[in-house]
Amino acid sequence: METTFSQETSLKEFFKFVLPPILSMLFLSLYTIMDGIFVSHKVGSDALASINIVLPMINLLCGIGVMFATGGSALISISLGEKNLNEANNRFTLILLFSLIIGVMFSTLGLVFNERIFSLLGATETLMIYCKSYGIIILLCAPFYILKMVFEYFTRVDGAFNFSLLASLLGGLIDLILNYVFIFQLNFGIKGAALSTLIGAAFSTILCALYFISKKSTLKYVKPSLDLRLLKDTIYNGSSEMVTQLSAAITTLFFNYIALKYAGENGVAAITIILFIQFVMTSVYLGHIAGVSPVISFNYGAENSIKIKEYHTYSKVFVMISSIIIFILCFAFSPFIVKIFISETNIVYTLTLNGLRIFAFSFLATGLNIYTSGLFTALSNGKTSALLSFSRTFIFCIIGFLLLPNFFKLNGLWLVVPFAEFSSLFVSLFFLKRNKKVYLY
Repeated sequence: METTFSQETSLKEFFKFVLPPILSMLFLSLYTIMDGIFVSHKVGSDALASINIVLPMINLLCGIGVMFATGGSALISISLGEKNLNEANNRFTLILLFSLIIGVMFSTLGLVFNERIFSLLGATETLMIYCKSYGIIILLCAPFYILKMVFEYFTRVDGAFNFSLLASLLGGLIDLILNYVFIFQLNFGIKGAALSTLIGAAFSTILCALYFISKKSTLKYVKPSLDLRLLKDTIYNGSSEMVTQLSAAITTLFFNYIALKYAGENGVAAITIILFIQFVMTSVYLGHIAGVSPVISFNYGAENSIKIKEYHTYSKVFVMISSIIIFILCFAFSPFIVKIFISETNIVYTLTLNGLRIFAFSFLATGLNIYTSGLFTALSNGKTSALLSFSRTFIFCIIGFLLLPNFFKLNGLWLVVPFAEFSSLFVSLFFLKRNKKVYLY
């Protein structure tokens, strides 16, 4: 473990850590948007819009999973950096167990109140039948959604970057194949998309769970001792990622309500496609921070500031270059990207194309914002990380929602995220400069 995370830094070693999680997140996002592509072409734009109605619930599930995954992995990595394996194993097992309990509770409460939940999320009479068909199965998937995220992070903490990637790829491939079979061959409709997600997530979760029984893992399951302070620190340290997803859930609600106001169900379908595209593009940044976080946390625990500075430098260069490439890709090739989801003859196509060209400017700032928040999580500074995430994904978005559509109507809706990202960029740069002497990055 020490040899893996503290070895000589080079571009090759940097990509050794970041490439597997980037690919993992990319494939995860691509498999996820296949739900939207298959549903759009086979079932219709109303069914596609209903996926976006359920999306805040999925955001919340992902938020819980990422919270335990990032908050827990930072604390476990610090224990490993301090060469305290017993403490690391106890933290590892307790966080997994608590994640499972939360997942089961989420499923139970969601199933009991499902129709009320979908109504609150904005389901119209037209969309409710699709929301129930899709959302109830997603609720059953809750424990797997959360544990899959936690397990994949923890396998990377254990140094098994390639295995984490393999588990994600296999689960996603199963999801993709079953998606096609259930929707196109068996005509399950939108239920097929949800069923394939459930099976794929369960497979990845079980595969990662088995890894920690094998001889290859450093971390092992133990009988955990209850440590409420650990759980509190995990939640606190990972709160920025939870805030990001929770804010995404709330902003998705605003997107849906405003899109319905200005363009009806077609507007919701258009924002659904744009948010799918955003999910794919930001997965590069999420994968990057997932890859460097264990290395930074380990060397923070080992008090190796030189390694932290080296990975910070590589990360800044990577984020700047990838941000420019992603912006150009989304702006220049927007017609081709939108046609993947919807036919040119559909009114939703024009709405989406116009929206994506405006929305694409946000990608110039998103990468540095995500990296900065993740950096402070890795350095166990959950307070700063949460503040950055909250301002980026909630405060500035809400300001945008309240102001921009009033002036620019539907175009104002597409401007909300670029406005929020560039506003947040100044906050990120401020905290990076302010804490440089504290963490020596």
